[in-house]
Amino acid sequence: ISETGEIITQEGTSEVQLDPEGKNFPWRPKPFSQIWPDKYLTKNGLAESSSLDSKYLMLYFSAHWCPPCKRFTPVLGEAYNKMKAERDDFELVFVSSDRDEESFNEYFGSMPFCAVPYEERESAAILGKRFGISGIPALLMLGPMDSTTGERPLINENVRSVIEAGELADFPFHPKNYQDLAYGADGINENKSLVVLCEGEDDDEQQNIVNAIKKAAETKKDYRFFYATQPAGVTTAIRKLLKMENKMDDAIMVLLDIPDNGGFYMSSETD
Repeated sequence: ISETGEIITQEGTSEVQLDPEGKNFPWRPKPFSQIWPDKYLTKNGLAESSSLDSKYLMLYFSAHWCPPCKRFTPVLGEAYNKMKAERDDFELVFVSSDRDEESFNEYFGSMPFCAVPYEERESAAILGKRFGISGIPALLMLGPMDSTTGERPLINENVRSVIEAGELADFPFHPKNYQDLAYGADGINENKSLVVLCEGEDDDEQQNIVNAIKKAAETKKDYRFFYATQPAGVTTAIRKLLKMENKMDDAIMVLLDIPDNGGFYMSSETD
């Protein structure tokens, strides 16, 4: 902590272990521009990273040995091609956790986008630590480089769910307070959340419910809103919590308050 009470780093323990003599004290994190390598890898070879400064930057943390990554990568590649056909104000860069260069090259060969070079493994590791990557695949969105600070603002730390939902028109994918449970439940553990389970409704009724949820979300920014139109993602776990696993004929609306010891409040309304 600085003299003014500013948090300098939350990684003090690991920094002391890496720097027991305190040469880098007070271990202030380096700006993004000093972490990012000077060159990045394109399909045509190495390119100067400065060419990316004015662009949005999507970072894809992934690895060849990771089955969920290999399932998501083709979906991401297709989305990347669609986006590139419409705009050129962004770039997508693979940040590898591959264990050897052969695996990296094989995996990168299946991707239409760019990569942090394999030899820049230290930079890749620091980036993962910087953004708190604890599991892969992970996809995040950063804003253009600030020429004064050398930083890039973090816009969204979970763009994977956006890509899976096919919501490409919402670039640069600022976080929303509503979500389809088939693609994630971001923030449900930290916030009061209104959840509507409507897997048994017909397509028109489901669309009406989704539209109503999105409208409500505009006025209740301190809540999260979730809906399920199919039995996928975490929907099954939520139904189990509510003891409603086999009651799918009518829509169910519940206020879920996990921060309050997992409390929930069921609505009696079905229309």
